[in-house]
Amino acid sequence: MELILLPKKSEGLSLEKIYQRALSRSKELYIVSAYLTEWGIKEELGSQCESFLFIVGKDFGITRKSACRAVMEWLPTDRHQEFMVAESINGFHPKAMFWRELDGKCYALLGSSNLTQAAFSTNFEANGFACITDEQFELASKWIEKVFEVSVTLNETWLDRYQEARQPARANDSKTDNLKETKEAYHLPLPAISALKGYKPFLAQRRDQMKAFRRNRTELEALFRTTSRARLWNETRIDDFYYKLSALWYFGEDGSRFQGKGWERKGRNSDFRELSKSLVRVLDAPFAGRDRVVIQEINRLTVMGLPTRSSLFSEMLCQFFPKHYYVLNGPVRDWFASLDIAFPRGLSKGERYVNRARLLRAALKRADNYPAENLAELDCIIWFASTLSA
Repeated sequence: MELILLPKKSEGLSLEKIYQRALSRSKELYIVSAYLTEWGIKEELGSQCESFLFIVGKDFGITRKSACRAVMEWLPTDRHQEFMVAESINGFHPKAMFWRELDGKCYALLGSSNLTQAAFSTNFEANGFACITDEQFELASKWIEKVFEVSVTLNETWLDRYQEARQPARANDSKTDNLKETKEAYHLPLPAISALKGYKPFLAQRRDQMKAFRRNRTELEALFRTTSRARLWNETRIDDFYYKLSALWYFGEDGSRFQGKGWERKGRNSDFRELSKSLVRVLDAPFAGRDRVVIQEINRLTVMGLPTRSSLFSEMLCQFFPKHYYVLNGPVRDWFASLDIAFPRGLSKGERYVNRARLLRAALKRADNYPAENLAELDCIIWFASTLSA
């Protein structure tokens, strides 16, 4: 490990050079920072970076809106969804960067320096930079994934709701006097269980459906992978896929399908090859890049006008990744419409879907003793609540 002790007057290794290296050489790159008060990095995030996450904290309102906006200006537009805030974590204090370069070697930078010009130059700071093993990088990735699951997109809507701590009016004011624990900018309320009498049998049924899906998961994945590689797509291929899918994924006793009948009327002759391509791309994506791929594929299927992009595709996302994605159905849409949750204008359908998924993940992680353990089960509870209010 190399030590980077600041302030430093020598021309040796510097924090700026390490950041430049990570941004220009990384294939996977994760940045976590307890708070963000400045952003002065000029080096662009290189196109070689396939998997990227930048997660900041919001504890005590220390993070500055101007710094967040500077990051959004710095990031390429298609990377904005990978700038996130640890919304549901109180006590988020890391200052670290982990990355894997194109040659496969992995590195870590950890220490006291925040992402400010003073921390890079005049402050007294201590940091460590080292090449790490694949096992250590995997451990760091799994830790990042836990943070990712309770984080939401940091965008203008979040900034509008976020409350910065008041800066000291005079030099002798104590900064700590102005630091108070911050609440979530997005505090998504889940359906109140006390008002949902009789939900347990339906939740038990949903769990049985998920078990049935797991029994057929390998065959279903093989079906989608084979279909995605099909060179010809004609009526024979469509019929073959449709009947195999219906045998593995169906509604009713011992079935795994969440939704009732409906998608077949519009989707019977859908281009399942293109839908399968999208699903395989999601299945093969690393966790940090999966949301980005979901956005891209929902937008791609929307442009193509595939009728199954909402019903079948979103249920497959939910079935394969029940902790991360939800079924895009009427009850969920209506439930979101009833909440005080606004999104930035101009979001694509894929971006809106992922933003909602992240809010649901964070809300479920935050809820103590809530009966739903994942978004697939939460979908069941939202559906049940909609039947009571109908």
